[in-house]
Parts: sequence; C-alpha cells; structure tokens
Amino acid sequence: MRETWEQDASAEVTPTMPPVLLRPEAELRLAAERTPLLDDVRGYVAGLDENMEPRDALTPRWAEASGLVRVVKGKHVPLTSLDDPLRLWERLFSAIGEAGPPAAGQLLPRAVASISLTLYQSGQAQVPVELLFEAVELGQAPDESTRYATTVALDLLDRLGAIEQVTADPAGLAMIAEIAGKPDPFPFLVSLTPLAVWAINRELREAGMDAPVIGEASGESLGELSLRLIDFAPEIIDAELKAWVRHRSPSDAAAEASEFLRAARLPEERLFALIALGETGEIGLETVVSVRAEGGLVGAAAAMWLSERGAVDRETITRDEVVLGMADHFAAMHALGAFVHQLADMDDGFDVVDLLTSSRHPDRLELLNVVGANHPDRDLAKKARTASFKLRSSGAQTRHD
Repeated sequence: MRETWEQDASAEVTPTMPPVLLRPEAELRLAAERTPLLDDVRGYVAGLDENMEPRDALTPRWAEASGLVRVVKGKHVPLTSLDDPLRLWERLFSAIGEAGPPAAGQLLPRAVASISLTLYQSGQAQVPVELLFEAVELGQAPDESTRYATTVALDLLDRLGAIEQVTADPAGLAMIAEIAGKPDPFPFLVSLTPLAVWAINRELREAGMDAPVIGEASGESLGELSLRLIDFAPEIIDAELKAWVRHRSPSDAAAEASEFLRAARLPEERLFALIALGETGEIGLETVVSVRAEGGLVGAAAAMWLSERGAVDRETITRDEVVLGMADHFAAMHALGAFVHQLADMDDGFDVVDLLTSSRHPDRLELLNVVGANHPDRDLAKKARTASFKLRSSGAQTRHD
C-alpha cells in the first residue's frame, strides 16, 4: 500500500487526515498476538522443514508476499524471525494487496488502499460496506472485477483483524438503501481496529503524508490548537483537549485556558476553553466561577457551563445568563456543524426563535437563518424567517457580513 500513499503524497492536492488516537504498543502487541492469522502463518513457516501442507493457499501466498519466506528450488524457505507479533502483523498488513487470489488481479492493492484510507479518514465512524464499494469504484468504471476485488479486500482485512464489522439495524439499513439507491444493499458497517489505525498511520508517515496523532499538538498554546479543532469530529476535539491538559499541571492548564476564555472572540473558542477547564478538576471549576462573576457574554457562557455540571444552584442563574449562554452554545455548535442536527432533538414547546431573538448574541441572525431553513416545525421555521427579516430591516448583520 505504501506506493499508493506515496502517489497521494506527491499529488498537488493531498487528502486531509484527521488526528488519530494510537493505543499503547503493549496493547497493540497483545491484540496482534490474538489474531488467528498469525498462528496460521507461524505454523506454516515453522512446519516448512517438515513439509507440512498449509490448510489453504492463502497462508503461503501471504507469507511469501510479506517476505517471511522465499522460493528456493520450488519450495518455501523461511527468511526471518517471527518473534514480535506486532511487527509480524504489520508485515502481513503491508502485503495484504499481494496476498489475495490471482483472480483479483491488479485491482486488489488499490481496493485495499481505498478501503483503508476511506475508513481511516472516517475516524471512529462505522462506514456502510456499500459506500466502500463506491469508494473503490471512484475514478474507474464499475464492473464485476472491481466488486470482486473489493469483496476480496474486505475478506482479507477481516481475516487479519484490521476491520470490525457490525450489522445495521432496520433504520440504518433503510438509510443505507436510500443513500446507495439500492433496495437490497449490503447490511454491514465496518470500521478499522486499533491495529489497523496504527499500521496505516505508520505507512502514511513513511510515505511523507501529514498524518497527525492525537496529543502531538499538546505543546502548542490553546489558541493555536483551537485553529485545528474546528474541523475535527467531537470525539477528536475531546481527546485533543484532554491531551493538551495532561501536558501541563492542572494549575497551568487552568490559567492558560481561563486567559484564552476571557479573550475568545468566537463561540467555539469559548467552548474549547470550557472543555479544557473541565479537565483540570476543582481548580477549573473555581476558575469558571470567577469568570462568571465578570458578567457579559463570557460570564453567561460560564454560568450555563457551571449549571450543566451541577456546580451552581440553577435558581441562581439569571434569565439573561440562560438566554445569552444558550445562544452562545448554539453558535458554537453551528460553527462545528452540529446545530442543524440539534433542531430535530429540541423539546416540543421550546421556542428557540424567542431565545435567539432576545439574546442579542452577535450570531443570532445567522442562527435564525439556520432555524428558518431547517427546523422541522414549519410554524417555528416561518417565525424564524420573520424574525430574521425584522432584524435585517433594523440594520442587524451577521458576524460574517
């Protein structure tokens, strides 16, 4: 697969890789040791002197493709030690594109690389198998040979323990059918195992691609880190901020996060600062209490954060704090691409339009536009559009105008 990564690295536009969480090497080594395929390969190589027959043709092909054996006078002879299960697993993974049946042909290495990269870029999300077929077919005419190579690639990745597979529930299957445009799609969803994430990350880096690891940016300032976080999934944001806090003493982390919170211009920056403060323990709570006392937009955001954690009596939270603090949270979620999805989950009877209109939040107009275009309640959506029109007529602008 490394040749594929190197071609991508030399392209004018290289794929964007999300930061990934790498498990401790001891944990990975144990997972590799438990992979059934390793036992098969070890058993085959160990039995070469005894002329043992392999249980199937896959094992000797994979051993040869991995450089564990070579052909001498028509027979395999061992080339290297198989003591370290993690390094053995990595060698098998690197050669997976050459280990399949000859019928898969030259399409197999590309299929393995496309599937691996698609799943890697998807982070922890489970990806429908149907979409993986489309990823492999991208840029080439779909035919039976392509689908066969994709099926073989998925089978090899599964045998090696590089992917985890689950069956979609009825609702998920219906969604897959709609996306794929097929009445009877494959019902499976797959994701990479920690072993595969580790191996792909190593290969991407060796190929010269930017493949960040969670925690690598922990030495940066919170402001520098925040510039990266805006494009990440929630679980990555949380993991990066936890790593950032662990890189410092609780008091140092709380001091820097509170300074960033007070100076933050954007709602997502305030959210990141509050998440970081929450990871510092008691000193973080005390710091947020002091920020709340300073009032204003930052104080309202701090008040709602404290209330959600039960750190203050909710009866002490003023209406102004609630309205402004909730609007700021919605604005942060909008910046992260999540606000539109929250609309469907809001409790019946909750008038988000009244809240946003009365909040005087700098992003209220932009949020009202989102509600007007996406709220499932038509009456509330219409109310949002009317409120937005009135605000614009009065001279209100979005932060981006």
